[in-house]
Amino acid sequence: MLTPLHCMYRLKKEIDLRFLNDRELIQVAVGLYHISFRFDEDVAISAEGDFRYFDGQDEWVWRPEPGSSQVAARTLALLGATIKNFESNENGTLALTFSNGHRLPMLDSS
Repeated sequence: MLTPLHCMYRLKKEIDLRFLNDRELIQVAVGLYHISFRFDEDVAISAEGDFRYFDGQDEWVWRPEPGSSQVAARTLALLGATIKNFESNENGTLALTFSNGHRLPMLDSS
């Protein structure tokens, strides 16, 4: 059964995200106003709000608007990488750090 995590609503203080540890990114699906990151063990994170992608040198911002596909395409470098660390904040931010050193902070823009 797929475990979805939608990053457009505030994260609850008591949420347990340990299931994200060591999940391997196996698919990135890009839509016009939506991006989905699918991991092994049937885990998926969908972003319908802003996120930042940092590749170790540069950072880009993805927004759910036409023309953002170039930023989304950069996240393909995460394929095959595993989540090594995550931070969640009550302000709705979920920041993932991957085994290749790249970071993916997802912001709650609602």
